Amino acid sequence: MQFSEIIGQEKVKQKLVQTVSENRVSHAQLFLGPAGSGKLALAIAYAQYINCNNRSETDSCGVCPSCQQFAKLAHPDLHFSYPIIIKKSKEDRKILSKDYISEWREYLLDKHYFPELIEWYTKMETEKKQGVIGADECNQIIKTLSYKSFEGKYKVMIIWMAELIYHSAAPKILKILEEPPEKTLFILIAERQEQIISTILSRTQIVNIPPLDDTDLSNTLSVQFGYSGDQISGVVKNAGGNVLKAIKTLEESISGDYSSGEFREWMLLCYQRKYKELYEFVSKASRLSRARQKQLLLYGLSLSRNCLLTVYGRQDLLAINDNEEEKFTLNFSKFINEKNALEYAGLFEEAILHIDRNGNAAVVFMDLSLKTGQLLNTAV
Repeated sequence: MQFSEIIGQEKVKQKLVQTVSENRVSHAQLFLGPAGSGKLALAIAYAQYINCNNRSETDSCGVCPSCQQFAKLAHPDLHFSYPIIIKKSKEDRKILSKDYISEWREYLLDKHYFPELIEWYTKMETEKKQGVIGADECNQIIKTLSYKSFEGKYKVMIIWMAELIYHSAAPKILKILEEPPEKTLFILIAERQEQIISTILSRTQIVNIPPLDDTDLSNTLSVQFGYSGDQISGVVKNAGGNVLKAIKTLEESISGDYSSGEFREWMLLCYQRKYKELYEFVSKASRLSRARQKQLLLYGLSLSRNCLLTVYGRQDLLAINDNEEEKFTLNFSKFINEKNALEYAGLFEEAILHIDRNGNAAVVFMDLSLKTGQLLNTAV
């Protein structure tokens, strides 16, 4: 992965290249930014640039043996850690990230370095559980980095979704984060700074990755994913610079599988206070994977923004997928408006927090349903 292959993020690229030219590569960096902004691609391109045998002033050469190995994600000094489900193998040992390295490489190359958590769980066939980066994985990180580099340059450890490092496991890597072996580079990839353990956060240099602008997002969808201009034009302005969100919208428009329809049904049950049907909905939702549950809740959270935009006459800024969703938002804005939008959003933020902390999903969804129903009925 060369910097030239990444569309957009020019300021970030320049900053990363400058750290190499000025010989001030920080040994522990946190690439922090929203989903679908290209953080992981930037991390891999940065690692490739640092280890390139013939780099230019702006990019790796792309043809030397080191670059060729990076292109396959198979360089001996490039290591990954990512959330997995903690379980034992057939040999009665704990499963580690390296046990999924073939699937990981295949997945990243297939997705053009834009991974998404729920898809990764599906790839591991563990969608119904939530992965973590646990104590055994942290021990393996230390062991891996204790070896000398193969090529004599930098050993690079990229930790994807660093906010999922288990709290009890974090102390194991604090020392190596603060005092790593010579020519060792940690790049942590994360989306939510508030969920990162403070002792890890304090030991890293933050590199902020902004969302893609609409032009770069459009070009990414066209060049890397092969969508046509007609398909792209209807989703770019509503994607907020998020490649993953844009692709999900495009896929849903083709398949007709709209999460908004499921959400509309739920809100109607809340408003009508049909408790039997609500119980059935909650039972169904509680059997979804944690990632799918969060998707549903995040959709509800985004709806508060759309309702406020509708109330203030800014429908041009709506993150809307189709006419039915636009009609629903218009009707829903009669219930969720400037008087209660913050309270409504707070309910969904609290529910997301409990799901993130492995709360009982049935309890979380039922509590949210009852409180939302009360809010909707007092709004009219």
